Amino acid sequence: MLQLLKTEYKKFRYNSTVSLLFILFTVLFPTVILAGKSILKNPSPPFPSNNIFYEFPTVWEYQGYVGNWLVFFIMGFMVLHMFTSEVSYKTMRQNIIAGYTKKEYFISKMIVIVCLAVYATIIYTLSCLVLGMIHTTGFDMELVFDNNWASTRFFIMCMGYMCFAFLVANVLRSGGLSMFLYFAFALILEPIIKGAMLYYLKNSAMNYLPLNTIEDLMCMPLFRTSSDFLQTEAGVSVVNDLNVTIGLSIVYTVLFVVLAWVKFKKSDV
Repeated sequence: MLQLLKTEYKKFRYNSTVSLLFILFTVLFPTVILAGKSILKNPSPPFPSNNIFYEFPTVWEYQGYVGNWLVFFIMGFMVLHMFTSEVSYKTMRQNIIAGYTKKEYFISKMIVIVCLAVYATIIYTLSCLVLGMIHTTGFDMELVFDNNWASTRFFIMCMGYMCFAFLVANVLRSGGLSMFLYFAFALILEPIIKGAMLYYLKNSAMNYLPLNTIEDLMCMPLFRTSSDFLQTEAGVSVVNDLNVTIGLSIVYTVLFVVLAWVKFKKSDV
């Protein structure tokens, strides 16, 4: 596996798109949330002050929500580019002709996805710890880690988004089409389906859609804290129970990987 990872690193270490996305993610992740200090100097209720975004334990949820968007856009785009560019430039074919089996090539891409998810989770965890320690007065370890397994949820979320991107890239194999479908499905198609389900079914079934479920791992914190009130008033739960969300996200992620492998195994190189 280490050899597969080394090969992937050599292929993309000088790729300008991958390098730019990687740097962009690393720089933006710990800094985007700080923009709230100047934008929301005197926030309206229910925010008591803008410190809620940076202090323990709420920093885990708000930084996770920021990371939700960054992982979806930047890491998802990176996975799409890394696979479809190899198809376009015949790199994948060269690897397999040179001795890779299809299984080894597929595993190498999964190793890259796992490494990217681990890296993003480390950046997330460190940024939460630093922001929280700077902005929280009199914190203790119990308060610091009162976060409902936030780092674990963030890692699962990263895997979910990137495995979905990998599936889309496998199905379409065209950079432009893959990127269009990836973003259109998440930002347009699934929200339309969600709205239709809410309108016609008038229940919480909409919350079980794949990307909606993965998003809910690190959703807007107010959605989770106010879900009981919204369910009482409207009769519809905004988010699923956290344990259900974690379990279902893992199932969807595994399904994405299995479908990607089935498609890849049957496709020509």
